[in-house]
Amino acid sequence: PLLYSLVTANLLTVDGEVFSNTPEADHFLVRGRPSYLGQRHETLAQRWATILKTGESVRAGTAQGKIDFPTISRDAVESSSRIHHQATTAAGRDLVARYDLSRCHQLLEIGGRTGGLTFAVLDAHPQMRGTVVDLPATTPITQQYVEEADLAGRVQVVAGDVVEDRLGGSFDVAVMKSLIQVLNRDRARRALRNVGQVIVPGGAIYILGSVLDDSRLSPPEAVASNLNFLNVYDGGQAYTEGEYLDWLTEAGFEGFERVVVPDGTSIITARKPNRANMIQ
Repeated sequence: PLLYSLVTANLLTVDGEVFSNTPEADHFLVRGRPSYLGQRHETLAQRWATILKTGESVRAGTAQGKIDFPTISRDAVESSSRIHHQATTAAGRDLVARYDLSRCHQLLEIGGRTGGLTFAVLDAHPQMRGTVVDLPATTPITQQYVEEADLAGRVQVVAGDVVEDRLGGSFDVAVMKSLIQVLNRDRARRALRNVGQVIVPGGAIYILGSVLDDSRLSPPEAVASNLNFLNVYDGGQAYTEGEYLDWLTEAGFEGFERVVVPDGTSIITARKPNRANMIQ
């Protein structure tokens, strides 16, 4: 009965007594393939279990389903990274489709985990080199993905804390995906200030993630995300557009823009002033 039900659901085909995957099932539901989506149910189940702790988190004043990134186990990083890689790779492709990065040469991705976003950008722009910065608990996984993608000659992996450590190098573009929202306000401000110090004049920053309108009532997806963040981050949350504007201005950026994409997340962009503009 199960196999015939899967045939009617267009996940299997049947020829006599032989059942086979449809092309869609073969692409998305074969464990171990890069396109495998079966692990998403684990993420959704975990998120639902976390949201059910909201009452406890509110009463305690601290996240009761807290994710402690500096001490997270390698197994936990590996498990979540497979799903994360698909999402960040797609985000990188969307980024290069939306913005002209053809004049950029040095990309900095902070909190990149698997480096998927960097890989997608570099695939579209052969002139670019990338640096992925993440916490020491994560960078061994990052390096593994870099080597599997045969990009060790173009992507450098650096273990560091964007809040506490001074970043090295000079970059004409920096990307932070789903990072600022895990930090409290003070650490978010410090992280953006540190990134601003390594962006060259005329360089740009792209921040991808959950961002609220100043009313805090929309987009609805970002409002809902904050319910999850309440339970997993001590102080982290979807911040408002106005808060990002203030922090980026303080970090030396200008030309602030925000675009809300179809899934309810946002892309914030800003630039460091050109030297010519600074002289004027």
